[in-house]
Amino acid sequence: MLSSEIDSIPARHLRIQSTLFQEVSRLFRGELSDPLLEGVAVTSLELTPDGRNARIGFTLPPETAATEPAPVEKALERASGFIRSQLALGLDLKRVPHLRFIYVGVAPAWREEHEEGGEA
Repeated sequence: MLSSEIDSIPARHLRIQSTLFQEVSRLFRGELSDPLLEGVAVTSLELTPDGRNARIGFTLPPETAATEPAPVEKALERASGFIRSQLALGLDLKRVPHLRFIYVGVAPAWREEHEEGGEA
């Protein structure tokens, strides 16, 4: 987004968008039990101006780089009802947006030196 576009978005809309991103990310980290969704990370969330739709960018873990995202996209479609119901329970919104998942790519692999405390 351009800075002029961000300036024209109401603060409430940006707050809701940020809160939705945080809650969806939290659900991905611990609430989804589908094995296909293990390691999938939310990278972005864009709420439409009317608040009816949200586009959620996601990445696949590095170990799945050779596979197609189609099975994960279907799993996300199946999980979207659960995610929306959890958002409805946890947030005070008039309506929970329809969720559309967009494949962004494969997450970068962590280098072993980072995990062992070595220099990068």
